[in-house]
Amino acid sequence: MAKRSLAAGFRQRKDGRYESRFTVNGKRYSVYADTLKECKAKDAELRERIKAGSYVSNRNITLDQYYEEWKAARQGTIKGNTALNIECRYRKHISPAMGSRKMVDIEKREIVRLQKELAQKVKATTVNITIVQLKSIFNDAVVDGIITKSPAAGVKALKVEGMSATETYHRALTLEEQNLFMENVKQEWLYELIALLLCTGMRLGEATALTWSDIDYINNVIHVTKTISRSATGEYITDTPKSKTSIRDIPLNDSIKRVLKSQKEKLSLVHGNVIPLSQAVFEGVYGGMVHNSSANKAIRDTLKRINAEEEKIEHFSAHALRDTFATRYIEQGGSAQVLKTILGHASLSMTMDLYSHVLPNTKQEEMNSINIAL
Repeated sequence: MAKRSLAAGFRQRKDGRYESRFTVNGKRYSVYADTLKECKAKDAELRERIKAGSYVSNRNITLDQYYEEWKAARQGTIKGNTALNIECRYRKHISPAMGSRKMVDIEKREIVRLQKELAQKVKATTVNITIVQLKSIFNDAVVDGIITKSPAAGVKALKVEGMSATETYHRALTLEEQNLFMENVKQEWLYELIALLLCTGMRLGEATALTWSDIDYINNVIHVTKTISRSATGEYITDTPKSKTSIRDIPLNDSIKRVLKSQKEKLSLVHGNVIPLSQAVFEGVYGGMVHNSSANKAIRDTLKRINAEEEKIEHFSAHALRDTFATRYIEQGGSAQVLKTILGHASLSMTMDLYSHVLPNTKQEEMNSINIAL
C-alpha cells in the first residue's frame, strides 16, 4: 500500500505519530499528535500563538504556564466541583512548591520532597490525590511534547490506613435531641427545608435544587434529578447529581406532604397563589438560591438558642439530618435495601457499613417478635 502523501512540513514518525516542523524568524518549531488532523490543528494553533507573541518554547515553559493550558484543555470534560477542587489543590499545594520552575528542569526528587512536606501538614489521602493530579499534568506534558519523561512516574503513593464507612458517618441525633431541635428550629425561615432533609434523607444540594415540577403528587414521589454544586469559578450552579444512583424517586408520606404544603403557603405570601412549576421549592429569605451556608447557619443559630444556658445538643451540620433519617428508618424496622434506594447509595454494602451500628439495637426487638411453636 502506497504511503500517504503529506503536506510540506508534515511527516509520519516511526512510532506512527505525526509531526509538523516549521521555521519562523530563524527559530525551528515542531508539534506532535496521534492523528494527522490533530497535528494540523496543533500546527495552526502554534502558528497563531507565535504570531500573537504568546508562545513560550517547550524549553522555557514553567509548570504554572503549562498548568493553565492543561486546565483549559479539560474545561467542559469534568464537573464544576471537581474542577474547583483541582484548582484549589494546585494553588495551595503544587504551585507554591514548583509552579515557577521550568518543566524540563523538575526532577523526581523534588516531587518526593513535596510529598514528604505535604505529609507533615495534611492527611495521606490528600497528599496522594495531589500527587496523582501532578502525575496527570506531567503525563499530558509528555504527550504534548513538552518533556520526554514524567518525573512523577516513579513516585509511590503513601500508605493510607483503611477507613471504614462508619468512620465517615457524621452522627445521628438521638430522638430526644431531634424533638428538641425541631421544636426550636421552627422560627427559622428555612425550617421547611430542614424538616424535608430530616423526613427524606436527601442531600442538602439535592433538596435546594428541587423545583415544584419535581413534586409528583400523581405518582406520590419526589423526583431527584439534580443538585446545587459549585462551578470551577466557585459560583453555585444547578448540576447533575454525584452518581447515577443519586437520580431516584423518593416516596411521599404524610409528614413530607405537610412540609411541602407549609412551604408552598410560605412562598404564596411572597409570590401569590399561582406558583409556576419551574419555581424553586426553597429560596433564601431575600429570594434566590439557598446556599449550603445558609442552611447550616440556621442550624447553628438554633443550637445557640438551645444551648444558651447549658449544652444540650452538640454541634452538627445539615448532613447529620440525613444520618438521622437513616437511623430512625432502621430503628422503626425499615428495610436496608429500600433505604439504599431512598438515600441513593451506590451499593447495599455502603448502606450497611454506614448504619450497621443501629442494627444491634433492633435485633432484640425483632427476635422477640418471632415465636416458634415447639
